[in-house]
Amino acid sequence: MTDKNVAGSNNSDLTEMNRSAIVRILQQKMCSRADIARMTGLTQASVTKITAVLIEMGIVSEVGIIKGNGNRRSIGLRLNAEDRLVIGVKFSRHMFTIGVFDISGKLYTVRQTDFEVTKDTGEVIAKIKKQIHGLLKKYTNVVAIGMAVPGPFFREKGRIAVITAMPGWHDVDFVSEFSDEFDKPVFIEQDANAGAMAEWWFGKHNRPVTTLAYLLAGEGIGSGVVDNGNLLLGMKGVASEIGHMSIDVNGPKCECGNFGCLELYCSAPQMIRLAKRKIPKLLGDRYNNRSEECNAVFDAARGGNKKAEAVVDEIGRYLGYGCINILNAYNPDIIVIGDILSKGGDLLLPVIMETIKERVVPEIYDNAEIEMSELGIDSTLLGAAAIATDKVLRRPSEYLAIV
Repeated sequence: MTDKNVAGSNNSDLTEMNRSAIVRILQQKMCSRADIARMTGLTQASVTKITAVLIEMGIVSEVGIIKGNGNRRSIGLRLNAEDRLVIGVKFSRHMFTIGVFDISGKLYTVRQTDFEVTKDTGEVIAKIKKQIHGLLKKYTNVVAIGMAVPGPFFREKGRIAVITAMPGWHDVDFVSEFSDEFDKPVFIEQDANAGAMAEWWFGKHNRPVTTLAYLLAGEGIGSGVVDNGNLLLGMKGVASEIGHMSIDVNGPKCECGNFGCLELYCSAPQMIRLAKRKIPKLLGDRYNNRSEECNAVFDAARGGNKKAEAVVDEIGRYLGYGCINILNAYNPDIIVIGDILSKGGDLLLPVIMETIKERVVPEIYDNAEIEMSELGIDSTLLGAAAIATDKVLRRPSEYLAIV
């Protein structure tokens, strides 16, 4: 996170914005009041006044002497992250996963529940609610709940516009189902946007990032773009929905109504379809889910299976086309690829880069990085927690103060 992402103001009418700017810095690292003043542009007097209030609220605490700017010894400040927990919920095509995190991204517990896509939607939603209620009883310091759902997701209607191979879920109003169910605020976001926020808040990148794009490559294909800490949403919240961008106008028809959508060429289901057609003996019925099946294809390719290599190359080439569209449309500093297919990054990345270099102006790709997610936790689940974290850090007095 760069300094410009947390720039504050000395205008007294923007007190909460300035509190948020300071809290967001401390979410990233411990630092001194002088460091905060330098990074936000606030006067040291303003920082001292604001941090005194944050300490009184129990949001921030002093940690003793640290080395500040220029190796000066100063009193350090830290965010009391472990005292503020968020629940992250990942809803996907065959399962839902619920985890408890603190606002620094530390995972405390996680549970995955499989369900049949033909199952009654009300029954599945009831299970999600029951698990969340149970966690709220166990973890009393939860401040918010974040939920990541497959996109495109229409916020004003609270529903998913199209969710491939899941009949019945198009009409579910997630907002009405969950917003009033708990005594904690619930924030719902499209899964790729959630993954983008996870990378923005918790990803360890090698350089300062102004614009980050996240390419979700799993059950479907999606993307999310974060620019200076803010998600690119569009009029209805479905901006950067790259999975339904046509890469072949004469291609097969997608459930969204378009033809030749990227999702039809390089998602995990497509990789499995290719593998079963080209190397039918490889998969069979030995694996429990698509993630295991994709990993089996990757392992076969690493072992020198030429047909598996051909499958991986085809998927990598189409992922490269997706990255090309992201580079040309959003000009990010970095594209992070996550979810199921990122486990084959060592095989996919060379093909992706080769495809990009064939089709993109060098000045664009030379200055952008393409990498696989290294979060270590399911990026969409962590992203659900990141969405909740981002919301509460923007309004610390409302959500984080100890009453």
